[in-house]
Amino acid sequence: MKNITLLAIAACLSTTIAAHAATKITASQAEALAVKKIPGKAVSSKYEFEDGRWQYAVLVKNKTCLYEVEVNAKTGKVMDSEKTSAREEAQEAAADKAAAKKANRAHKSK
Repeated sequence: MKNITLLAIAACLSTTIAAHAATKITASQAEALAVKKIPGKAVSSKYEFEDGRWQYAVLVKNKTCLYEVEVNAKTGKVMDSEKTSAREEAQEAAADKAAAKKANRAHKSK
C-alpha cells in the first residue's frame, strides 16, 4: 500500500512540475496580452488545461461586455476570445468544480 501511495504522490508531483514547465508567461503577462486584444480591464485569470494545452483564461470587462480571452501559457499567443457573461462563467466554474469532485471520488475509490 505504501508503494502505491508513493507512486501516486510521485505521479502528482511530476504532473505539477510538467504543468509549470509548460508555463513561459505569468498571469500578469497573460492579462496584459488579453487587454491588448480586447481593450478593457482584466478582472481575473485562471490557469487551466484545455484543448490539449495549458492556457490562461482571462476575463476582460469593457464598457459594454465581458469577454473570455484564451492565452497560450507557453507562447503567449492569444488563441481565442468570446463574449461571455457573469452567469455563464459561474455555470462553467460550477461544472468544473463538480467534474473535479467526481474525478477525486473516482481516484479515491481505486
